[in-house]
Amino acid sequence: MQLKRLAQCYGSVENANFGGDITQEEAVCRICFIELGEGSETLKMECSCKGELALAHQACAVKWFSIKGNKICDVCNQEVRNLPVTLLRIQSTIRRGNGAPAESVRYRVWQDVPVLVIVSMLAYFCFLEQLLVTRMGSGAIAISLPFSCILGLLASMTATTMVQRRYAWVYAVSQFALVVLFAHVFYSLLRVQAVLAVLLATFAGFGGVMCGTSFLLELLKWRSRWNYWSNEPHDSQEGAQPNQSSEVTPTPQVESQTRRAEAGTSGVVNGS
Repeated sequence: MQLKRLAQCYGSVENANFGGDITQEEAVCRICFIELGEGSETLKMECSCKGELALAHQACAVKWFSIKGNKICDVCNQEVRNLPVTLLRIQSTIRRGNGAPAESVRYRVWQDVPVLVIVSMLAYFCFLEQLLVTRMGSGAIAISLPFSCILGLLASMTATTMVQRRYAWVYAVSQFALVVLFAHVFYSLLRVQAVLAVLLATFAGFGGVMCGTSFLLELLKWRSRWNYWSNEPHDSQEGAQPNQSSEVTPTPQVESQTRRAEAGTSGVVNGS
């Protein structure tokens, strides 16, 4: 059967190369290698293939090109122009199904980032204004406004790049809490100048959250490795037990054969 199919394929290639005419009754489907009968619908693909290579069952062609996901012929690498409408509908449905989740996720990301930027700017502005107004009065807005814009933008960028999108707000809140804490330490307790206190609090808060996040990620990786290593010896012991039993079971047979050999040897010696 395999030789017959190979011969049919070889003959189809020769006829395609030399332009031989083949009747539909003698041809076979190029996909399933079954003869093209009268009961099945035959599709002559409009590509660069000639002769028997251009013939196939319509159902086989629809199924094959649906699995491929395109209309490119595997033999001549040209587009098949007369594929059924069913295949085109399947391809368009697959494209819409694959593209919709990515577009929705991308839309949600770009929808959350501006909200995070605006909220961060407002939070930093209110905090800096409340911190600096006791000493600087109305001049506090000259420092709190530009610094709040810069801090809100930086906080949003680091929150969206350092962690996943669902943890971005937690990361931003942690940054804000550390910046507030260090700003009170530097400005209220250590009596540092306003601009320098804000800069030091920014570096300390952002750096502290980055270091804490990196340490937490490494801790989770170490925990997963430890769980894997702790479960590995049990598997190796379970795999070694069948081998040990297989090695122990033939021991009585070996001992019995050894005893028989010794008895035979002693008998020969006594007989001599």
